Amino acid sequence: MISAGEVVERPASVVKELVENSIDAGATEISVVIEEGGIRRITVSDNGTGVLSDDMRAAFLPHATSKLAEIVDLDTVSTLGFRGEALASIASVSEVTMISHADGAPAANRIVLSAGKVTEECVDSRAKGTSVTVENLFFNTPARLKFLKKPSVEQGYIVDAVEKIVLSDPSLRISLSNEKGVLLEHAGGDLASAMAAVYPALDMKRFLKVDRLSSSGVRVRGYISEVDNTAPTRSRQTVIVNGRPVSVDTVSAAVDKAYRDYLVKRTYPMYVLDILVPFEDVDVNVHPAKAEVRFRNKNAVFGAVFRAVEEALKSSFSEREHAFEPADNSDAAPIGDPVRYEQTAMDTAAMYPFEEEGSVSPYGTVVGVSRGSGRDVPFDISSLRNAGAVRAGWAHDQVSDSSISPYATDGAVTRDIYSGAVASEIDEDLANSSNGRFRLFDGTIVGQIFDTYLIVERANVVYIIDQHAAHERILYDKLMKQLDPEYAQTLLIPHKLRLSGEEGEYFEKVMPALNGMGFVIEKKSSSFIVYAVPELVVRMDFERFLSELFLHMLDDGELKLSDLVKENVCRDACRAAIKGGEHLSKIQIEQVLSNFIDEKGVLPQKCPHGRPAVVALTRRDLEKMFLRIV
Repeated sequence: MISAGEVVERPASVVKELVENSIDAGATEISVVIEEGGIRRITVSDNGTGVLSDDMRAAFLPHATSKLAEIVDLDTVSTLGFRGEALASIASVSEVTMISHADGAPAANRIVLSAGKVTEECVDSRAKGTSVTVENLFFNTPARLKFLKKPSVEQGYIVDAVEKIVLSDPSLRISLSNEKGVLLEHAGGDLASAMAAVYPALDMKRFLKVDRLSSSGVRVRGYISEVDNTAPTRSRQTVIVNGRPVSVDTVSAAVDKAYRDYLVKRTYPMYVLDILVPFEDVDVNVHPAKAEVRFRNKNAVFGAVFRAVEEALKSSFSEREHAFEPADNSDAAPIGDPVRYEQTAMDTAAMYPFEEEGSVSPYGTVVGVSRGSGRDVPFDISSLRNAGAVRAGWAHDQVSDSSISPYATDGAVTRDIYSGAVASEIDEDLANSSNGRFRLFDGTIVGQIFDTYLIVERANVVYIIDQHAAHERILYDKLMKQLDPEYAQTLLIPHKLRLSGEEGEYFEKVMPALNGMGFVIEKKSSSFIVYAVPELVVRMDFERFLSELFLHMLDDGELKLSDLVKENVCRDACRAAIKGGEHLSKIQIEQVLSNFIDEKGVLPQKCPHGRPAVVALTRRDLEKMFLRIV
């Protein structure tokens, strides 16, 4: 009925199938012993229910299985094995010995096969459970034998297979050994202990717990790494579906999307995620080795995984935010005499005067106050936040208006995006704020090192801020706030889209949402004609825009224009931001920080590309570094 057999590719395939049989037999303790990478010998022993003597011979017949009673059971497969092919395939290319003591049986029984033929059957002795020994794998198929790797490589594949099993069934007590000793051992427990056994070098404190039940009935649970705890490859990504370790593009795509805003290129999150779906909604018979599955509703699975991971990441940020609490110093004595700073709107060079140390800035602050004075650097929130981070003259390397932003058609407007409000508004803010008596935070700006990093101290915590990453975040946030499309621009030559069946189905589904964003799209026959696009998309490469659009194909969530142009906004913010190696004055540092910190005094953890923007060191951290404390 399935029309699929079992493929024994290498020793790891044998180990996987035999261990899965043990798990299906209810085993709680499994031992795996290999010799010469499993090529010479593999022995898997368990304490499961065992095999009755009458069933010993039938167990090695093709398609003979006790795990399905009727054909309809194929629709709700809950066991790891179900086709009755593994033992038959293994026995056909090796020498196999099975000894099993079934529940209620007076004694154990033994059966020996060579190249699939029974050579011995007799009574034996052993405790309850089963042991299967596979020797001389591929001895009768030399063409397949010669394609095996050297024993150390084959052993590595076996270790990988057993690790996946440990992660998929953490309560299982399992050990893997070779001629030299134990390779892997797990005494049973929860998923965290299983991960610690499989990856002993990982710090589980840097993993986030995931456990969420979606409205569609898909449950996602497991652990994901923090955004600054990544790996250079995808080797530490494990997906489990209903207890079966598999490879599923739908799940990995959902995780990648959730991490997209937090990771730099060529870094990958680590995770173990167990996806629980109704058995009738998943097909486990897609791959001969049952390494892949197909979902009845992959959109529901994608959405469940994406939202579960996204929620875990966001909650972790709220728990470890770096923040400067706004200080209430209404009773504090003024520092210096407030100065009314008057200028013309065009006098941008004088807008940010950089006085000598000890002089009074336009904000009523004393520049360069030493820590010994016991006074903090005060800030006026209203003026600084509205005034913008920096002025264009020193904010970034001189970049033409057109390269700074592909969205603005007016160069003057473009400059305003990056320099904050226009000069007259800044002048008004500065004048209105001259009587201010409150500060943004009660910390101290220490200064700048290597012309790249800003140092700020507050309450026994030193914050080291990457000026480029900080300014890039400022510009990115400002641009994202202006992504509300108001106008559509008619294209001189309409785009004619020819899409695949799946792409066309999705595009037709989201056409109402796209038209609501400012697109004008019409379907003609099997093609889609784009007559107009939002002003924000005019200068984007349309092929890139489509690729961004189709990244959301599996997500049933709301489609937003900000998600589709995010990559372009990130690039433009990066180009315009202060570069590393640019020297900043004290007031320039104040301006960057005042815009970097949000209304609650919170410092963003990352730049838009996912690179760290701030590092915090406590006094205790520093004292430990210098061995003042142990």
